[in-house]
Amino acid sequence: MRRLLLPAFAALTVAGAAALSTTATAPAAHGARTTQSVQAGAAKTTHKYGTHARQSLDAHWNASSSGPRPALVLIHGGYWYHQTDWSSSAERFAAEGFQVFAIKYRLNFEAAWPAQRDDVADAVAWIRSHAAEFDVDPDRMLLLGSSAGGQLATDAATHGANGLKLKGVVALSPVASPYRAWNDGNTSTDAKKRKLRDNSTVLARCYPDSGDTSTALHPSCWDTWRSMVSKNWVDPADAPMYLIHSEEDFVPPVHSTDLEATAEAKGVPNGRIQTQVVAGSAHGGSLLSEPGVYDRIVTWLKSKA
Repeated sequence: MRRLLLPAFAALTVAGAAALSTTATAPAAHGARTTQSVQAGAAKTTHKYGTHARQSLDAHWNASSSGPRPALVLIHGGYWYHQTDWSSSAERFAAEGFQVFAIKYRLNFEAAWPAQRDDVADAVAWIRSHAAEFDVDPDRMLLLGSSAGGQLATDAATHGANGLKLKGVVALSPVASPYRAWNDGNTSTDAKKRKLRDNSTVLARCYPDSGDTSTALHPSCWDTWRSMVSKNWVDPADAPMYLIHSEEDFVPPVHSTDLEATAEAKGVPNGRIQTQVVAGSAHGGSLLSEPGVYDRIVTWLKSKA
């Protein structure tokens, strides 16, 4: 398998570069802002939190006369390979009283893990450092991630014993274990599962098997795969999590139930991580359209903020 990674990675990188050239917009200067109207009393502003083209965020926020509001950071999915648009959901959550920040991050063909973890941390730090500008309470930070972005969200909740000081994390169809996704893709003919397997490999820059000992693309293959699995980092200090899948989700609920069980076995208080499974096959952001799901998420987020 090791000998196939370099050609496969090269092909994905070329395809990814083409996607970047057609979907990315020219970044503003670091710290600069562009503004457009979103809804009555709200604004959308775009900012850079780093120097890479992907290291930017869109703030959907409302000036507040009643004091700082909680911040909700949205992390898009797309197999760590596609940049997806969460503008509509951001506006919807902003109408609920959150100051919403939809972040972008370096994709797997642009940077290997843990660059994506670092981008989430840097975006959160940037929001905190500019909290007054957006009427944000820096002590009331929440995350919501979808699919691959859900993996980044559960990682943020667990890595470093909630080092980001988050009040709560929601993850929709989180790929909480890319290693499990790799194994599932190896035993399935489902195109989505196999795409998830392949992009997990690009993220790690190696295969999680005993025959892949090359250090050409990454110094430690096994350490990288262990690092990407959220349950390996659980700690009693972790942020509360609300994890949602559908019964027929191609990212199966066991990603979250295993994370929850492992966390409780390691001392995370019972109930701090909640996993919900809904009927159907909705995945990621589509879960927000399932009956009652959006309202339950908003209620849960407000209870933590």
